Amino acid sequence: MEIELSNNANEVKIFPNKNKDSVPDDSKRDIIIGNQIKKIDTKVDSENKNEEKISSNTTVLRASLMLTNMCLGTSIFTFAKWVQSFGIIWILIFCFLIALVNYWSLMNCTIASSKVKHDDYSEVTEALLGKKARLILNIFLILSSYACLITFFVLIYALFGRFVESIGFNNKYDTYDDFYDDKWGKAYIKYPFLIGIAIILSFISLIKDINKLHFASYIGVLAVIYSLLVVTIECNKYYKNYKDNLYKKDDKSTHINWINLGKAFTKELDFFKGIACIVGAYCCHLAIFPVFTGFKYQENGIRKMRFSIIYAMIITTALHFVSMICSYLTDPINPEDVIIYREKIGNGKDIPMTISKLLITISLIFTLPPYFFGLRLSVANAFTKGKITRLFNIIFTFVSLIICALIAAVYDKILNYLSYMGGFIAVYISYLFPALLAIKASGKPFCAPKNLLNLILAILLCIIGIIAGIRTIIDDAS
Repeated sequence: MEIELSNNANEVKIFPNKNKDSVPDDSKRDIIIGNQIKKIDTKVDSENKNEEKISSNTTVLRASLMLTNMCLGTSIFTFAKWVQSFGIIWILIFCFLIALVNYWSLMNCTIASSKVKHDDYSEVTEALLGKKARLILNIFLILSSYACLITFFVLIYALFGRFVESIGFNNKYDTYDDFYDDKWGKAYIKYPFLIGIAIILSFISLIKDINKLHFASYIGVLAVIYSLLVVTIECNKYYKNYKDNLYKKDDKSTHINWINLGKAFTKELDFFKGIACIVGAYCCHLAIFPVFTGFKYQENGIRKMRFSIIYAMIITTALHFVSMICSYLTDPINPEDVIIYREKIGNGKDIPMTISKLLITISLIFTLPPYFFGLRLSVANAFTKGKITRLFNIIFTFVSLIICALIAAVYDKILNYLSYMGGFIAVYISYLFPALLAIKASGKPFCAPKNLLNLILAILLCIIGIIAGIRTIIDDAS
């Protein structure tokens, strides 16, 4: 088929190719303009139209909720200890600053993605920084995935144990620690339980189509929202118990820490570990590239993406504020590492929180396989050029998950895992690589003012992360 401009410049005639010997190719067309003949690829044009059609369904509200969903994990329930160390006022200030930094880094990702025709973090990195940079990024993504999987196993075991203790051992044991030391923490229960869960999840993780587990995200969101409501609504009851039975006017150790940042700079250096954990809680950078694809073919796409990020950071920060304050006020003296570990007051039962423990456990079980899909994809991109055989897939899946379960059984300090992820991994994925991508996409030298600011800020955040990771290692060694 040919396209010819007639004498009337506004008239276009389309007619079939009369050359019988030619092989028809639906993906190519001849455009005759004057004496010039040009080939156009209508297949690519068709794909672009499909992308435009898909992108027309993307709205600012939908994009902001997708990014918020990526930020809202179980880490939202781990802030009480850091509020105790930082003080309520300072923790709110630092969360606000981290939200601003996150906005900056997500916009860096958006700008980089707008320069290339890719919607995957690894592909964008290779297009702008080269194959070696993509390999390094994939290694960080692999480490991040393994850390997340181990954390999932730790939480699954701890939460299910507390659920069992809540419904069946209330009268026999005073606290979960008593139950754990006497029963749940024994090797003959701990190892078989975690290895059994790992084997079951390995079979689920062999499913090729991740869309079959789309319901996991809904379960996770509902479980987090329900748990957050429980923590918020019951906060007053627990705070009243603190004021009536635990607070002592003459004992400052029982007072609420409003603004004393000095507690974060003790020998444990909770400041760096806390910042690293909060950074990890805001990490949604893997989602920014596919989300931005929905705006690429819309008018003012970058502007819409900017508002989506702003709204996502506002919603995420507001929910973090609520979780932080309510979790801390539940027990300002000895806050739980994870607020949903919370035990009952006196001899009563906390039925809403018992339900929360079960819901979060179920959501973690069904959320773990999608995380493993990401790990498998990163391994394929890094080492097998995107190809994994069936045999390798089976061996890799079972071995990886069983090893993660065993590590979780041996080492179960949840806040330290979050500190490792935030300090050694998340800062590079969330800040360093986006800064380098934005610098490369700008086409300007490193010494340009904006690029230099990008680089300095990213390096400072990486230094904080390294200090947090090293401090955690020192604590463990001692």
